[in-house]
Amino acid sequence: MRKLIIILFSIMLIIVGCSSEANLNSNGSEDNLVYVSFYPLYFLADEIGGDHIDLRMVVPNGVESHEYEPSMQQLKDIEKAQLFIYNGAGFESWADKVVGNIIEEDRTINASESVHLIMEDNNPDPHIWLSPQNMIKIGETIKDRLVLMDAANKDEYERNFNELASRLMELDNKYFEELKDKSKDSIIVSHAAFTYLADRYGFEQIPVAGISPEQEPSSKTIADLIEIVKNDNHEYILLETLASPKTVQVIAEETNLQVLTLNPIEGLTEEDITNGEDYITIMEKNLENLKKALVMK
Repeated sequence: MRKLIIILFSIMLIIVGCSSEANLNSNGSEDNLVYVSFYPLYFLADEIGGDHIDLRMVVPNGVESHEYEPSMQQLKDIEKAQLFIYNGAGFESWADKVVGNIIEEDRTINASESVHLIMEDNNPDPHIWLSPQNMIKIGETIKDRLVLMDAANKDEYERNFNELASRLMELDNKYFEELKDKSKDSIIVSHAAFTYLADRYGFEQIPVAGISPEQEPSSKTIADLIEIVKNDNHEYILLETLASPKTVQVIAEETNLQVLTLNPIEGLTEEDITNGEDYITIMEKNLENLKKALVMK
């Protein structure tokens, strides 16, 4: 199966490489066409770039990001982008094949290069966007690149970034303030997506699954978690959106834990979109559930 995927990707590269568009610039890009890999980067680029960029996203909302593969049409569109922004740190399995083959590296931003990476089992944890401070750093990198692309709108990009950075700093301060009196120092989570959140605000995540939600926990892992819950007097287990609740429900039923949502914000659900949610409002909802799990009265 892996060989088949590599062969198909190679065919896509050939087809994409042979495509031509009359309205491309000399470097093969379209003015102000910006592609991002997934939602958190879309949020930053949209807030900073506004109406001055033609912004598109590879991973559709409501789709689990870790295993997504772009379509042939998306690859052709990425080739024409003036800027392609991706998370890096191994999050998008397809991005390393795209950068340098479909789009030149100097037309890309690897967001993980803007922040300090936390290592887990000798690999970088890619969930960098779950720290508001990291989002500010990545946002500044995006702002600087947009200014280079479109100097005529520099003042607006600067203004938009400063307003966004202020909102993200307020969010960061709110987390510190509302979690400062926590009585517990760990949470049980469905998968290990919250390393940067935990590191920033001083608690530990105890995951059911590993870095990827597709990693199924062993029976020993489940038994160990049940023992931890009983010994540490946990009351909640936090289940992420877009993940299968099966194993979490088994542990919850075995230990009488209540299930809360902790959203890794890899993409918006249809309900999120209908309700006008964005990165900041979802992070505020995450904070409410973290307070329940950590600030126990």
